[in-house]
Amino acid sequence: MLNKKFYNIEEMSTILGKTIASIYGHLARKQFDAVPVPMKLGRRLAWSVQAVDEWIERKMVEADAQRMAYVEQMKGSAPRKVGRPRKESRFYCRTWRG
Repeated sequence: MLNKKFYNIEEMSTILGKTIASIYGHLARKQFDAVPVPMKLGRRLAWSVQAVDEWIERKMVEADAQRMAYVEQMKGSAPRKVGRPRKESRFYCRTWRG
């Protein structure tokens, strides 16, 4: 059996959970943090299976690092108050009338 070496745009759409149009939009804007860099095979776009797997792994590591940084940041801070702030706790700019 032949191992698959490349993904096409439809397969990338299902892997990333994005529409084909949104993938094309990210590529047109060169937002390679949202979509891996493709290569051209003839007139079609293709993504190497290995490159996509590495990109997904790198995104997972980045997300874990951001999550851990957020948890560390929130450990030392006081808990947030819930609800709308009261009028006396809001900051009002008083204008001088002379």
